[in-house]
Amino acid sequence: MQVWPLTGIPEIVAGDDLAGALAEAIAATVGSVRDGDVLVVSSKVVSKAAGLRADVAQRAALVLRESDRVVAERTTATGITRIVAASAGPVLAGAGIDASNIGPGDEHVLLLPKDPDAAAHSLLLGVAAALEGRGGSNPVARPTRWGVLITDTAGRPWRLGQADISIGAAGVPVVDDLRDGVDADGRALGVTVRAVADELAGAADLVKGKADRVPAALVRGWRWPAAPPEATGAIGADGLVRRGWSDWFALGHVEAVRAALGVPPGTHDALDVGVRSVAPEPMDVRAQRACRLALTDGLGRIPVGHPRAHLAGVRPDLLGARCDLVQYGIVAEAPDEFTLGVLVGRLLPALAAEDVPTAYARTEPPAPGRGPRAVLVFTDVG
Repeated sequence: MQVWPLTGIPEIVAGDDLAGALAEAIAATVGSVRDGDVLVVSSKVVSKAAGLRADVAQRAALVLRESDRVVAERTTATGITRIVAASAGPVLAGAGIDASNIGPGDEHVLLLPKDPDAAAHSLLLGVAAALEGRGGSNPVARPTRWGVLITDTAGRPWRLGQADISIGAAGVPVVDDLRDGVDADGRALGVTVRAVADELAGAADLVKGKADRVPAALVRGWRWPAAPPEATGAIGADGLVRRGWSDWFALGHVEAVRAALGVPPGTHDALDVGVRSVAPEPMDVRAQRACRLALTDGLGRIPVGHPRAHLAGVRPDLLGARCDLVQYGIVAEAPDEFTLGVLVGRLLPALAAEDVPTAYARTEPPAPGRGPRAVLVFTDVG
């Protein structure tokens, strides 16, 4: 297999003929496309050509606007970083919004195409037409199969660093489904589905990159899957995105607890409670954040007109409750025992999500002018 960087592509701006520029680079590097070739293009130049720019000052709001769901969020030195399920399809930090290599002094960011698969298909047709129009000493090989991938850089769960993945695909299979086959020892393969589009994206990224201003590469000689793309059920790169029941990690572990307690990520309530930092934090800071979460009324309300609205009764008075941090743990107080029980039930998972191991110790009866109290003890004494 060979991978060529496509050099000489000029700085792309809104309205430029990106397909023509890529065709010129292909012609100058390898002459034309051949059967089995894959053109790999960074999403940045696709966004530049399409004029998908926005004011950098609106970046935080743009991340929420360009996402379908917030997966996780952390406080950093520059603000809050959110990992989201982008409207463009994949799960990415900051919805894939990019401020690098925009141009010197340019106060804008680039947004991802709304439909990267459609953008890849448009490039496939445009590059083919541009190469065919060249003629002369660079005739088109008229390949029976070749494709285009649009890629972006993404982090990986459980792994340090970033790698390029495919967010748009046209003409090329995105997976190689080996299920129902056998391995070299003759054992049945039951779960192996190779994400070949992502593997090609990673291979191409080894010869292109932001620092070198090489936004595209051509891959030649890789072995296409035996099954046609239609047989895989994943024609475009959007088919690589896990959703619904197949997404085991729809929320970060902290965000899952907070959402269950009525404070989902990406909301004003999440900001009021406080967002966990990417840097280590003292235990008292984490415990105080857990207390704020527990004291937030996240129990939900039965809507008026609901067929079970008549079941609604007295709600716990969390506004009248409080949590006091003491040396050995937390003392929780509420106006009544019912509210205290609800508060303790919310406080224990909130503390666990903040990695503050805590155990319930005892409940104390009300003192004059005070409500009942519960004592919780920090169990990590190391």
